[in-house]
Amino acid sequence: MFLVDKGFLVLTADTAEEGLEWVEGAAISVAMISFELPEMSGIELLAEVKRRSPSTEVVMMTSGDLTDSAIEAIRKNAYGCIRKPFDDLERQCVMVRQALEKHLLTLRNHELKKELERQNQKLAFALKRQKSLIDAGRAMGGILAISDLLDYFVECVADELDVERASLMLLDETTDEMRIVAHKGLSPDVTRDACLKVGDGIAGSVAREGKPILVTDVESDPRVGKGLESTSASSFISAPIVLSIPILIREKVLGVINATNRRNGASFDEDDMTFLFSLAGQAAVAIERARQFEELQGAYKNLQDAQKRLIESERLKAIGQIAGGVAHEFNNLLSGVLGQAEMLRIHMSAAPPDINASLKRASLIESLAQQGAAAVRRIQDYTRIRKDAPSGVVDINAVVRNAFDATRGKWDDECQKRGINISVRLETGTVPMTAGDETELTQVVSNLILNAVDALGSGGDIVLTTWSDEKEIFLSVTDSGVGMAPETQRRIFEPYFTTKERGQGLGMGVIYGIVTRHQGEIIVRSEEGKGTTFELRLPIIVSSAEECPDGPEKAVADPARVLLVDDSDLNRELFGNYLSQLRHEAILAANGMEALSILKRERVDLVITDLNMPGLTGWDVAEMVKKRYRDVPVILISGLAIQQDEPRIAESGVDYVLQKPCGMSRFQEVVQKTIASAAAERKSG
Repeated sequence: MFLVDKGFLVLTADTAEEGLEWVEGAAISVAMISFELPEMSGIELLAEVKRRSPSTEVVMMTSGDLTDSAIEAIRKNAYGCIRKPFDDLERQCVMVRQALEKHLLTLRNHELKKELERQNQKLAFALKRQKSLIDAGRAMGGILAISDLLDYFVECVADELDVERASLMLLDETTDEMRIVAHKGLSPDVTRDACLKVGDGIAGSVAREGKPILVTDVESDPRVGKGLESTSASSFISAPIVLSIPILIREKVLGVINATNRRNGASFDEDDMTFLFSLAGQAAVAIERARQFEELQGAYKNLQDAQKRLIESERLKAIGQIAGGVAHEFNNLLSGVLGQAEMLRIHMSAAPPDINASLKRASLIESLAQQGAAAVRRIQDYTRIRKDAPSGVVDINAVVRNAFDATRGKWDDECQKRGINISVRLETGTVPMTAGDETELTQVVSNLILNAVDALGSGGDIVLTTWSDEKEIFLSVTDSGVGMAPETQRRIFEPYFTTKERGQGLGMGVIYGIVTRHQGEIIVRSEEGKGTTFELRLPIIVSSAEECPDGPEKAVADPARVLLVDDSDLNRELFGNYLSQLRHEAILAANGMEALSILKRERVDLVITDLNMPGLTGWDVAEMVKKRYRDVPVILISGLAIQQDEPRIAESGVDYVLQKPCGMSRFQEVVQKTIASAAAERKSG
């Protein structure tokens, strides 16, 4: 009654059992328990109350010794202990109030702990989603194929939101329609045919407004009802869309991402919408980048196709120019050959034959043939198809001096007559030898000097310098002339490119071809108004393989059996006569199969074969010879520039290469040296 008067709500019980029922049925803040109870002890009831309601504070009451009872009660988690009879009710009330305050503090602390746990869970969830956003951004940044990118995006949405169904729709601006391009949990047959007009249903509304939609109540939200009534909106999703986010880039809607059917049954909330909106923003950037990449790929392919067509056009144009030049030059040469042959026939038909005039005509025909061979080599130079590397030993300083002397008439005598003063200065250093053709390298330097003279319209200086390092020899030709524009420098070595009004654009192409065949490099440095420098770099090679073996100038060889293979009747007869003059027996074969048949029947001392033949080629013949007779040498004759195709030569077993057209003296020289060298090897072996 006293506690009620003090404002407490008091429930009383006569027994421990009745007291426990109150504890079970009501939120008891403080329990006052007597030590002396009939059914169980007060201490036992204390323990049971604490088990059932840990937050309930217990004040024990005793009529015995207060000190001993208080110690025992506190050990059992009682708040305190008071003594009966109550002589000071106010003091007992204070204890009850204190116990109640502790109870309230306990409850508050429990609530705070729960709130802290909730906040920690929320923070952990936010951190997880932030990490998911970062990981997704990185992953999508590395995907360039749009189909792969869209599939990854939808998979990421489904995993992060834990949904059974997700769909990504892209907008076609030309038709104002959206189609599903990636999905999770939808039938392929349905997604293939699904088409949604902008403005229809949830997704269509999002596409039109560019704003996300979160449906918290499917049954009452009018937007869901409207969407379900639309055939196009409900045809591809069995449950209504409850979360739809626009995919935006620069305020432009690219598409919509939809989610529904969360597996755990929970509703989507603002955090889900914010997360998906952020993820959609990253996807928008990735989609735009992937589209740009595909457009660039398409543009690059179109450019490649255009380049191929242009190259093919230029190639055909170049072939036409080459054919025109070749036709012009060879028509002149053939005209000369025809005329001299007719005159030779006239002289030989006279009675008696005019021997001296005939010999003169024959000499002229030989000269015209050599000019034709030189013309072919020039064509190979400026078309870059000549690959034979000259193998003689060359002193670059001697090349410079020869070019200096060869061009003196141009830069000294001729220019002096026109009142133009040009100084050509040599600054040669001590350089090692290189492998090459001295005549061709002299042609290169001479052409560079003459080009420099043309650049010195009113006079100036030309300096020729040589030096070397451990690997290369350097030769530079520098003038103080007008210089070149960057575009001219870039195209200077292109065939047919020229800045001269009457030029054909062949000179620099020939230079480039010669330097390349010498395993060298040529670079140009120039600036308009400040002159030009051409720099040649050649490898240091003091020796190189020869076309024919070392030996005396006029080798002597014993008569030998020579298999001659050539599909040209004219060449077989011609080379056969060359061999007969050396007292060798010529065994003739018109093709590779006939040569193989002969090799199976009899042994020969030398095989001479043409390269280009129908059926088995000269390479094939050489390989067959080396398989059957390893010590029989093989000479390959070809009009192609193959002298330094060393891997192919080594593979086939060819010993020496003769270049067509080949005169009698050169042919016989190589044959004699080859036979003599093979005989010497057999004798020493």
